Formats: sequence, structure tokens, C-alpha cells
Amino acid sequence: MKVKMISRDTNSLKFEISETTPVFASAIRRVILQKIPILSITRADFIDNTSALYDEIIAHRFGMLPIVFDPKKYVLGAGCKCGGKGCSSCQVKFVLKKEGPCTAYAKDMVSTDPAVKVLDGDIIIVKLLEGQSIDVEATATIGFAEDHAKWQSAIVGYSYYPKLIVDKKRIKEAKDCVDACPLGLITSDLKIKEPYSCNLCGSCEFACPDGAVTIEGDSSRIIFNIESVSGLSPDVIVLAAKEILANNVGEFEEALKKELK
Repeated sequence: MKVKMISRDTNSLKFEISETTPVFASAIRRVILQKIPILSITRADFIDNTSALYDEIIAHRFGMLPIVFDPKKYVLGAGCKCGGKGCSSCQVKFVLKKEGPCTAYAKDMVSTDPAVKVLDGDIIIVKLLEGQSIDVEATATIGFAEDHAKWQSAIVGYSYYPKLIVDKKRIKEAKDCVDACPLGLITSDLKIKEPYSCNLCGSCEFACPDGAVTIEGDSSRIIFNIESVSGLSPDVIVLAAKEILANNVGEFEEALKKELK
């Protein structure tokens, strides 16, 4: 198995895995979508709210905020030393207290852990008019996207590496398909110049006489696209998925050995 990095920035990651199978790719995708532990606001206690928005609307807005945190520092409440009662190892408190006229932003939320904050501080929570105010304490805990979307780590998808198959006996007919590619990826010598941009739409195949050109995906070469929607970077998310997958295999191996004794 080989990995080739295609593009990378602070919020997204694109890479190719070769000499692999769709089954393995699907396992990685499912872990990233459902099994990465993420810190998200799960409770909001309102002391005062005279804004135009109901408590429930603001609470929902809190839950969707991407929060930056250290995944090594916080654990799931059920596995915490406090037994899930709530402590500095399994939850973080945020306080938002503002009086109008003003706009309350995510950056105005004061955290009990200075290292834990909303990813984008310019996200608007609520606009307050003269005489309006808000005073709320929110609690963030670790959870998984399989339980609620607010704990989703990233959007992830994959596609197969494109293969353009040309009937060598019908080269002249095949060249009529060059201009059919909506992205302009097929060259005059019938090759894909930017294979990582090809989405296998099939326009080239449809435009050609039957059988002159065939476009298909190589299932042994899989292109991953990952975009973080949480406070974790895509690098951290992929490495966490690898660890979770490896641990699951290890647990299965140990359980199987016990049964086979």
C-alpha cells in the first residue's frame, strides 16, 4: 500500500491510496465520519435572555460551533475518573454575557480552559438591541457523530483513479471525444492530463462512437477528499482514524485468540 499527498491546507486534505481496496477505503471513511471523538457544546443554561431569539435557537447555534481542543487532554464522560459527573478532564464550560446594543460573537465566549475556543471567533451568536441582554453558561463534552451531527469531525469522500481506455483500431474516432470533456482534461494524444481533477462523468465516452473510448475507475487507486468541519485539523483526524481502526483490529484479534484456545 502506498500513499501520495495531492493537496493539503489547514482545513482540507486530498491524497491517493494505491494498492488498496474499496473495502479498506470504506472503513477509513466510516471511522472519520462516525468514530472520531469531538468536543462540542451539549448543554446551555440560560440565566438571562431578552434577545429576539428563543433559548432553543441559541442553544442549537452553540451546538454547531466548531471547537478547537487538545484530543489528548479530554476524554469521554463515561470513561472519565469522575464517572461522568463532570470535571476538567471530560468537559469545558463557556460563559457568554453581553448587554445591548451590540453583537455577541463566538469570541466573546469565555472558556474555563484558555486553550479551548471556537475555531472562528467571528461567528455571530446573536444581535442585541438597546435594553436586551444575554447571560448563558454552556457545557461542552466529548462525543461521536454516530450519536449526533454536532460531533462530526469532517466531510469525507473518495473516488477511483480514472483510466481512459482507447480502442487503438479506432484512434481517429476516439479523437472526436477530446472536446467532449467539460473540464478539458483530455489531451490530443488521448490522455488525461490532470487525473486528480477527473470526476468520471463519462461525457467523453458518451460523445464517442460506441466502444471507441471507455472511461472507468481503478478501484486499487483511491483518491480521498477530507474537509474538517470541527476544531481538529484534517491531519489529526486522519491519524486518529488510523489509530481507531488499528485498535479495533487489535481487539478483534485478541477476542478471536481467546475463542480459538
